[in-house]
Amino acid sequence: MRGEEQLREELQEFQKEKERIRSIVGQIGGSNDKQNKIINIILIVIIVALLVLGGVFNRIAPELAVQVAILFGVIKLIWMYYESQRASHFQFWILNSLEFRINEIYKKAKKIEKDIDELKKVEVQNKNDK
Repeated sequence: MRGEEQLREELQEFQKEKERIRSIVGQIGGSNDKQNKIINIILIVIIVALLVLGGVFNRIAPELAVQVAILFGVIKLIWMYYESQRASHFQFWILNSLEFRINEIYKKAKKIEKDIDELKKVEVQNKNDK
């Protein structure tokens, strides 16, 4: 019973840590936030306005309107790439730190196994000596 309680506590702690990491990744750029939505809306509105003004109303030379709309489209793609790279970098950093921790735990587990084996040898030797 004690083992089950300990496992449940560890599971709850893991769930809390997972939610905390999820929220941090979301803040860094892992999910859409208000700033990204606003920038996307502004760029889309500018692109549509340029195409409507240049193509439909002929207020701007159509060639110029298309070229500037393409420029803003490229700016939007660059922004999306930047946000994606920011999130990917942070996720890589998290995975790297987790790998480091797992390696430390593995080394400690191996040391504990070695210590247990030595203790068993000492116990067997003490029993044989008696």
